[in-house]
Amino acid sequence: MTTSLIEQFKDHGSVGLLAVALALSACIGNLGDGDVGDGGDGSSPADGASGSSSSSGGSDSGPMGPVETLRCDKNDIDPGPSPMRLLSREQYLNTVRDLVGDVPGLDEALGPAIEASAFGLLQPDVTQVELEHFQAAADAIAAAVVGDPTALGNIAPCEDGAEPRACARQMVVRFGARAYRAPITDAADIERHLQLFSAGAKASYEHGIELLLRGMLQSPRFLYRVEIGTSEKVSDRAVKLSPYEVAARLSYMLWGTLPDARLNEAIEDGSLSTKEGVAAQLEWMLEDERGEKLVNRFLGGWTHLSGLNSVVKDADAFPEWQSRSFRESLSGQADAFFEHVLHDEGGTLSALLTSTTVFYNRDLGGYYGVTGDDSFQAIERTDGTASGILTLPALLAIQAKPAESSPIYRGKFVREALLCQQLPAPPANIPKPPEVDQSSSTRERLRQHEVDPGCVGCHQLLDPIGFGFEHYDTLGRYRELDGGEPVDASGKIVATRDMNGDFDGVAELGERLAGSAEVEECVARQWFRFAIARFEQDMDGCSMKRLLETFKAAGQDLNALPRAVVETDAFLYRRAIDKQEMP
Repeated sequence: MTTSLIEQFKDHGSVGLLAVALALSACIGNLGDGDVGDGGDGSSPADGASGSSSSSGGSDSGPMGPVETLRCDKNDIDPGPSPMRLLSREQYLNTVRDLVGDVPGLDEALGPAIEASAFGLLQPDVTQVELEHFQAAADAIAAAVVGDPTALGNIAPCEDGAEPRACARQMVVRFGARAYRAPITDAADIERHLQLFSAGAKASYEHGIELLLRGMLQSPRFLYRVEIGTSEKVSDRAVKLSPYEVAARLSYMLWGTLPDARLNEAIEDGSLSTKEGVAAQLEWMLEDERGEKLVNRFLGGWTHLSGLNSVVKDADAFPEWQSRSFRESLSGQADAFFEHVLHDEGGTLSALLTSTTVFYNRDLGGYYGVTGDDSFQAIERTDGTASGILTLPALLAIQAKPAESSPIYRGKFVREALLCQQLPAPPANIPKPPEVDQSSSTRERLRQHEVDPGCVGCHQLLDPIGFGFEHYDTLGRYRELDGGEPVDASGKIVATRDMNGDFDGVAELGERLAGSAEVEECVARQWFRFAIARFEQDMDGCSMKRLLETFKAAGQDLNALPRAVVETDAFLYRRAIDKQEMP
């Protein structure tokens, strides 16, 4: 509940209205599953953790080994938990834009973004500070609407002589259906909304609409993607989603915003009632400009690229990093590479991990000994210095320290992002890392990890993989020397299903990763986490099996992942909710 709304109710002398606004804006809690999930935009991904990792439901063989393949019992359809997903920052801004148009000052009112460090993490509780940002954003949106006669006429039209409360009722029904992604049909529910309007309408029609908008835009039905499901059972543990809920799952996964007019037509004509109908909607939605970059967004989140601007580098040693243009070039280079892999190299996992094509512009030409201009151009690096995402400067810079490379960070990225292995938390008594010494190599400074019993258990999983990246400095630039000595990029992989052994350099590592069934399965897991907004669990065996089979049948084409996931039980259904737990 927001202070300004409380003051409004005090001004109007209505304690009852305060309760109404609390009902509209307070969190309604979990809907039967006990889970609250992330926004599903991956936002990952990138990063700065906003929650803790969710267990994979007992599917792991332990933190020190490969993840076990989930088993599928075809006789038991179980979609698993369905988190109540808070809109991500991007989804919130997109949704508001599509509801009311551009709102001046909205970005600032909403406050800084807090992104998850990986796909599928549980969301923490919304903090008081975040609630205040949602209040400020709702205030800004409502003020912008009532302050613009055209916007007000589009959202809450009221002809001269019309009864204002009747106009407000129409607004609740029409605007509410879009904002809440489901129709408002309950008379008592509509009346609760109209009490907000009545409180403000004592001053003017515009003020009543403003107060109503402020309440609606702080409602959990707006801020969260609320799903209840239907009474139509598909198994003892699963019910069908309503067509409105299916449409919202599609639109927020593909577009990061609410359903449009064409998707609403599919709701009305029953096209979303079957698996085949959902797949048919997916096809045109992917062709829409809003859906064209879906897999690109996944790749950006998977590689943590949204965290690029928060990375700090030593200003004296790396002054170029302080340039916004330089960092934007690194991000643009990654985008150009993703586009190239997805559309020019068949979208294959192998190309993602081993491609020798790199992109450069004016800022990045020096990485490759060439001169660029304002546009990105492609060149081939067949000398072993380029291996897909593994040698993307943006990724390497993120997985590095301010003044030196980091075999630990880079090895951890391979373990967690590419192998889906969950590592134990580091001990509390980690000694201070050695100071950067230009006369010694990073490998030499990490020798302690090989002999210290308190370090070796975890670091034998990280450092030997990360050493393979040592030809790349903290900015991801190729180098032959480190600490005045030739770089030793030899590495070793242990504790995997099918790729244990020695390797030399990133190119060899990339080939080994590209040929691994464990990595192939991890791609499917990461996509599941991205699209479903939670970690896979034991009951997801059939969903994971279908997703992986579709990915394999498509020749490991990453472009096949969207179709694969919308055909799974986890996407199409949800568990039934005990009626006593419904809001």
